[in-house]
Amino acid sequence: MSTDSNNKESRLYARLGASTSKKGVLDAAGHGAFRTFFADVTEDVCGSDQYYSLLHADGAGTKAIAAYLAFKETDDPVYFRSLAQDSLVMNLDDVACVGAFESLLLSNTIGRNRRLIPDNVIKEIIAGYRDLASVLARYGIQIAIGGGETADLGDLVRTIVVDSTLFARVKRGKAIRTDAIKEGDVIVGLSSTGQAVYEDKENSGLGSNGYTLARHALIKSSYRDKYPEIQDPGLDTELSYRGSLDLFDQLPGTDFTVIEALLSPTRTYAPVIKKISERLNDKLHAAIHCSGGGQTKIAGFGNRKRYIKDDLFEVPAVCKAIQNSLNVPWQEMYTVFNMGHRMEIVCPQSAAKEVISISESFEIAARIVGYVEKSSTDRNQLVIKSPQGVFEY
Repeated sequence: MSTDSNNKESRLYARLGASTSKKGVLDAAGHGAFRTFFADVTEDVCGSDQYYSLLHADGAGTKAIAAYLAFKETDDPVYFRSLAQDSLVMNLDDVACVGAFESLLLSNTIGRNRRLIPDNVIKEIIAGYRDLASVLARYGIQIAIGGGETADLGDLVRTIVVDSTLFARVKRGKAIRTDAIKEGDVIVGLSSTGQAVYEDKENSGLGSNGYTLARHALIKSSYRDKYPEIQDPGLDTELSYRGSLDLFDQLPGTDFTVIEALLSPTRTYAPVIKKISERLNDKLHAAIHCSGGGQTKIAGFGNRKRYIKDDLFEVPAVCKAIQNSLNVPWQEMYTVFNMGHRMEIVCPQSAAKEVISISESFEIAARIVGYVEKSSTDRNQLVIKSPQGVFEY
């Protein structure tokens, strides 16, 4: 059995300059040990004592570098289009975990190096936002697209940054509170792979997290040499781009090329969560978006709980390829990537069958992946029992 502290960063990920926990940021923001909502809520800006408001910011992260490389190799700006979905979903699915589906208003901020990122790239990204908003509208999720900002920041931005901000409201009585998690609850995982009814192709399952590690694990160093702007100049070149694959090579064990796997759009679970929240009401004890922190995300929610995950989905092939390339410790892999499911529903055992049925109605596989016990300490605990080992966090 391997143990790890939530205060320790993922080793290789940290050496590459990234953080899974964002502990310092959260401490600076004043987050306590136990959080009541998955995303921060405020008093309603419209003045209603019946509502909470949310204003959430996130983005596509360094996934944009994969799009940039494909663009440079092909001169086709379409590779940037799906970054809009990545950026939007990283916000939408967080607010969905609070049950916030009203008054959705989106703004986007694009920071670019104009010398390297032409206007036709921006056109593709803006079109990508509209694409996803149109799809979601068919499932009762209405997103108004407001203004945005495209800033030319060549002295600051090496290639491109695609960020979004999403406003939402939720009735207080319908808000999903993570302090509702109880001993005896089960954890239902919603798969990150396959093809949902609202997707037009199979998903590799990677999402938008862990790309600092994914890129350096899979992609050849020749790309770094050809396009030095894709790397932090302060990063040791012995750590960077240590893969053996070209962008258009077949990814082992899949029907994806490397670039297809890396740019597979981040799946949204918002239509699924909306339907689950409408059906389960107070039996929905939490929805956990396994984004930053991967499978350890849940440990930041609930009060003095011990989470046991003992029946996880098979690890996606792209994650296996990343692990194999750099021999990344499996314990670290579970903190960086979602490893097969990116959304968790915490509910009583009696409600699990309905949760699974709802998810499967969207052609997203679902299963009970774990359960909740009382923690033996004054903090939350997590145990992952996987084919690769038993890991404690």
